[in-house]
Amino acid sequence: MKTLNEATTRLVENISILAWVIDDDQNIIYMNTLMRELFGPLSGQKASIIYGENSGDPMMHKEWKKEGISEVIIADVPFRCISTMVDLGEEGTFTLELFEDISEQKLVHTNMKKALSKINAETMTAKIIQHSILPIDDTYWETIMFSSLYVPADELGGDFYDLIKLSDDEYLIYIADVMGHGIQTALITVFMRERVRANNDAALAGTDNLLKNLIHDFNSIDIEGMMYVTMVLCKYSKTKRELSISNAGHGCAPLIIRDNGRTEIIPIRGMPICALAEDVDYDEEVVSINPGDRLILYTDGISEERDSRTGQALGAEGVRKLAVEHHAHSGKHLAKTIMEKSASYAMINAKDDRSIIVADILS
Repeated sequence: MKTLNEATTRLVENISILAWVIDDDQNIIYMNTLMRELFGPLSGQKASIIYGENSGDPMMHKEWKKEGISEVIIADVPFRCISTMVDLGEEGTFTLELFEDISEQKLVHTNMKKALSKINAETMTAKIIQHSILPIDDTYWETIMFSSLYVPADELGGDFYDLIKLSDDEYLIYIADVMGHGIQTALITVFMRERVRANNDAALAGTDNLLKNLIHDFNSIDIEGMMYVTMVLCKYSKTKRELSISNAGHGCAPLIIRDNGRTEIIPIRGMPICALAEDVDYDEEVVSINPGDRLILYTDGISEERDSRTGQALGAEGVRKLAVEHHAHSGKHLAKTIMEKSASYAMINAKDDRSIIVADILS
């Protein structure tokens, strides 16, 4: 059987973790003190006595391999086994194996998996709740045909929208975008949606008035950091045939497609809903709108996502052109067409949520 010189044995002995040396025939040539304390003095015997190849109850479970990294179990403790070939010239070639205790790493990994599983479950619940609050495509109150599409960039996004009957004559349609993604952002979308619905009287008084109430509600929850919400509100009056519009920092102006195909962009602006906007006044723009006209609202993920190769984006003009080209089609068809065109710019690496509403005025 091969032997090691004194310098090599001293080197192995001074290794601070379990270590041994095995020859090409799998004979144990040398074990450092830590290894001997665990297994006993086994020099001269086959490694199989510990690896379990010929033992009914092995202490170590490991698939034999001459070189590389693997995980083994020694006396119910997990170790990382690092195997390397050592050529000592005239003394021959040996395999040096080091065994690093990874029980703490395994415990951390197990705990992280449990935490991740819990987060995934909570995320799925939040996703279900978030999507459940969005209105379905349908005809509402024989007045508005509503079509929409929402594609979040992550599991949980920050876009939301709604339409609400304020009275027998007035109806609110809006779209909004909460900064960021994740559970906190998703919770804010649910909170803000409920606050819009709770401020029915303020909405009847004016979309500008509603925004002031929403700023107060948003700041009442005292969110840490510079979170903010952009939103564009549109209130339709059947008797007046008017659309009252206010904008809270939403970068995508409302687009109206008239019955004859003519387009009109409403370039109204205002501060986002945030802590800095506590005392801000908002404008309310009033435009005429009639049965047969179409209102399009969308978030900036539709228009601003750029192709990383060309730098191109669909842009507001691209949305407008598609709206004109597909004017004769249904709102659902138009929403899908614009979404697909936007996706062709973003490809698979979309950084922002994409939402679009098409509201056809019926009466």
